[in-house]
Amino acid sequence: MTLPTTSPLSPTIAPTSGTGTPADRRSFASAIRKSLIDAHPAWATVSGVITTCPPYAAPPAAPVSEAASPRSANSASNPAHAVETATDAPRTELDDILDFVEAEAAEAAGLFSDALSQVPDGKDAPLYTLRPTAALAVVRLAATFPSPATLYAALSAPGSLTVLAVNSPGLDETIHKLIDHLFARAPFWPDDAPLPHVVRAEEAVLSRDSRKRDSGLVGQLVPTVRTALETRRPVVAVTLAVGTLPSALRALKPSVIPLAPLDRAMLTEILTDAYPDMGERNPGDAAARALLPDDDQCKGLGPEDLVLALRSPTLDGAIAALVAARTPAVNEGPGLADFPLPREVREPVEQMVAELRAWQAGEIPWRDVTRGILLSGPPGSGKTEVPRLIAQSAGITVVSGSIADWSAEGSRGSEVIKAMRTWFAKAAAAAPALLFIDELDAVGDRDRVGDTNRSWTEYVVSGLLAAMDGFEGHEGVVLMGATNHPDRIDKAVRRPGRFDRLLHLGYPTPDLLPAALRWQAWPDLADVDLTVLAAHAVGMSGAQIAAWVRSGRGLARREQRPLAVEHLETALHELRPPMPDALRWQVAIHEAGHAVVGAATGVARPKLLALQADGGVTHSKRLMIGQRRSEMEAALALDLAGRAGEIAVFGEPSGGAGGEEGSDLASATLLAVAIEASLGLGDRLVWQGSPQTVLDHLPLDGDLRARVEGHLRRAEARALRIVEAHLPLLEEIAGALCRAALLTGPELDALLSRVSPEPAIGTPLVDARIATSQEAADPARDRADNINGDPDLRRPFAA
Repeated sequence: MTLPTTSPLSPTIAPTSGTGTPADRRSFASAIRKSLIDAHPAWATVSGVITTCPPYAAPPAAPVSEAASPRSANSASNPAHAVETATDAPRTELDDILDFVEAEAAEAAGLFSDALSQVPDGKDAPLYTLRPTAALAVVRLAATFPSPATLYAALSAPGSLTVLAVNSPGLDETIHKLIDHLFARAPFWPDDAPLPHVVRAEEAVLSRDSRKRDSGLVGQLVPTVRTALETRRPVVAVTLAVGTLPSALRALKPSVIPLAPLDRAMLTEILTDAYPDMGERNPGDAAARALLPDDDQCKGLGPEDLVLALRSPTLDGAIAALVAARTPAVNEGPGLADFPLPREVREPVEQMVAELRAWQAGEIPWRDVTRGILLSGPPGSGKTEVPRLIAQSAGITVVSGSIADWSAEGSRGSEVIKAMRTWFAKAAAAAPALLFIDELDAVGDRDRVGDTNRSWTEYVVSGLLAAMDGFEGHEGVVLMGATNHPDRIDKAVRRPGRFDRLLHLGYPTPDLLPAALRWQAWPDLADVDLTVLAAHAVGMSGAQIAAWVRSGRGLARREQRPLAVEHLETALHELRPPMPDALRWQVAIHEAGHAVVGAATGVARPKLLALQADGGVTHSKRLMIGQRRSEMEAALALDLAGRAGEIAVFGEPSGGAGGEEGSDLASATLLAVAIEASLGLGDRLVWQGSPQTVLDHLPLDGDLRARVEGHLRRAEARALRIVEAHLPLLEEIAGALCRAALLTGPELDALLSRVSPEPAIGTPLVDARIATSQEAADPARDRADNINGDPDLRRPFAA
């Protein structure tokens, strides 16, 4: 007899090979159903299924004396209240105690439903039916092992370790209980045969907290499994999917039997049992049966789908629900081609889509499909939207999760790992599918210094790596992740093979803003040119643009009109109220400083300057090519050019260059740290770590801090010298920016064409106004003091 197993010691999935005939399978399934109905365990059966609802009939009129008592009326309609309505005596403490005892007894009876009689004397036995989850387990197990002999031959070998891969979230526990049920009863299992030890795979190994250090492979197993192996008792481990198998079990090289997937014939059996009037006795239902999902669609139906479908009182309703569960939603909105993505992100994303389509068409093998993409970027940049669009475009399912989702039912490491494995198994069952892990940095980094939850981090990261490696090569499942902080992700998690591509998705650049605005405004304004309006959204994230459009739609609803450009203009003014004139001039000077120094050093080509309600934005194309120190020193001057512009005009800087991560000072400091400690371009050749790692220790290293400070001071002095040499042009650029709030294209190019390239000179000395606390007066400071009183100096604000 050919057994439905893989080769021993091979943890790879083999095709299910149920060798019996369809009649054998149906006969075995019928015998299992009868056994469950006879034993009626609570996990598998339920009684009192409602099939019909009688028509409403008005109750007979009650005598006046009875109608005056609400309790009498209640008792007449519901005998359960008869005792309560028999007397108007107030309840006593004894009544409450007796109620509690009765409730406890009822609960205990439910726990021992297999052993206690369910039928009181003089009453008819209740009619039991299988729960949908148990019905699904029965037909799939019978299709895998079409007869008791097949089941016995596959699972009875002394010393064997067999893994049953369910590939359907929510079904593993029921399969576990079903196999235990069969092993305990003849003729499913011979009375004189040793009973296999059945366990759920994740419960076969000790938790990290329970195992001893350096316990070895066998020491990781729970005592019952270890004893079974030592006594050569067969062990059957039920797992959601082979990819989620604990590493200790995987190392034991088990034989793996995948549970037969659901097909139309099995689904028909389930429906026949749930709706016994279908078939030849009801031609209409027989015709409806032909509308069932096909075999490929049935594979994706799980316990939840069946529970929701079988609540319908009619077969037609159940079939309609099953078909709807496997019918992909029709997308009527914009797709991946319409989503605003920069070229460096769009090209690999579209390549993945093309590879997935080619694999589904049989044109390329699975090994040629891109394994994974890790998206990084600030909040609100659209990272969570991209996986959905990829899945939609490729015609596959997307399964999303995060450490927050996995921790929802428990924060212990073992609970998180269990939820994680369930999530991976869900994707495997839905293949072809895209697994998307959001906020991947929240999982942690085992190398992070000062992690107070280091043991938890190591355990969870190791569990994630094991799950990811378990799915490596699993056909039909690709992986994507998203993070705001790629540097905080464990190196082993983000390495190639797990994530082949690391892509950065920032806020929409000026050339993508019209598409971003159109995406959010769909289906409105389809034929309207949004270029001018979108120019005012420079620096906005995708989430901010969405909020802008929602505000505009609210104004349109208030006027009971379709969304129009004027609604968005009004909403933008409310979201971004204009800055005070003095602050507007200061911000314009800051941004003009970046533009002038970028053009003078040649390290960047300014493309756009803009003013917003909360500050300014300069978009430049960085031109560093060789990573030479001279280029990096020019980049430092560019980072500090806005601050230098403020010093040149106002005599002192504002705090606008600093503050948060990503600010001018933060970027310059990180680059100076890289020069000195990571790139070998400073006074030392010793590599001290990645720039971010070294930056974290900077407060503790006085010598490095002094060298970094020197870089920043010299860069600021260089930037100050450049802006002072172009002071009239600097103020002209700032004035144009104040008037229009946006400078780009030919107008900006014409202004910057007047910038003189920086002369090749030695390292400049630190300017006195930078090295000191800037207490001395100077002409620039005098201009700043009088900015609100001299009309000539306020000309940028003239109408």
